[in-house]
Amino acid sequence: MRFIMVAGVLAAALSGSPALAQHVHHNFCLKTASAQECAYDSFAQCEAAKRGNADSCVQNSPPQNH
Repeated sequence: MRFIMVAGVLAAALSGSPALAQHVHHNFCLKTASAQECAYDSFAQCEAAKRGNADSCVQNSPPQNH
């Protein structure tokens, strides 16, 4: 019985592990003076995240197959 409980806890911990998560490609990137954040699915989402006039939204390049 104890083995089943330990196995369940271990499975739950591993299912939330970032190493096992799949990478999601987002279509737009927010470019600031010091960084680029590619986390937006639409141009409107990116535009809404802009914090200043120097920020800009650009289309993200297609993912590369490894």
